[in-house]
Amino acid sequence: MEYGFVDFIFMILLLSLGYIAWLWVREERRINRNRWQLSRRQLFHCNNCHLAFVPKEPVSLCRCPRCNTVCIRRRNDLSPAPSMEKKS
Repeated sequence: MEYGFVDFIFMILLLSLGYIAWLWVREERRINRNRWQLSRRQLFHCNNCHLAFVPKEPVSLCRCPRCNTVCIRRRNDLSPAPSMEKKS
């Protein structure tokens, strides 16, 4: 069985497309594996310098790495607290 020039070019094209598909699948798997899994319970927000950060240890009180002020972890729901006024 003999192969011509067109068959050779077609084989190179198929191998190139297969290699590109393999690289694409590998990149998608790498992105999904390295994606951040962050919840609001881990996130701190500094009221002084407005830096959002995640501390190294799971604590509820820590210092801001930028301005060194004490930061308190906010509640899970970011809605404002209900007012204590009486409605008449």
